[in-house]
Amino acid sequence: MTKEVPPLPDFSYFHHSFQAVPGVPGGNLREAYFLAYDEENYEYVPLNECLSVMGTGRKLVASTFVIPYPPGFPVLVPGQVVSDEIINFLTALDVSEIHGYRSDLGLRVFKNKILDRHKITTSIGGMSIGKKKKQLI
Repeated sequence: MTKEVPPLPDFSYFHHSFQAVPGVPGGNLREAYFLAYDEENYEYVPLNECLSVMGTGRKLVASTFVIPYPPGFPVLVPGQVVSDEIINFLTALDVSEIHGYRSDLGLRVFKNKILDRHKITTSIGGMSIGKKKKQLI
């Protein structure tokens, strides 16, 4: 590395669908990690398009660890929301490799259906909303 690199960006935050306890900053990294095993759960966004996609209001959420080498510290973990600072850091790097990032495809992020998975109510479960339950004698 012959040029100055920006300092490592701060951790942003876990997406609300991966918060272990609502209102507490910690996240359920394990759930995010294993959800990423299914290829139907994620997509790739080219790094040079991330800021414009985020500018539309869409939250990009990492589905894998992203670790530039050197220095070898993760800048993204599964379930973490991608920030402008992280994208700017990754685009400024001149390193030999970035584990978890594919330059031919882009940054691997969760699809919206995964981020909205807790909002889904089945039609059977939804039919009982607002109704009293019968007591069995």
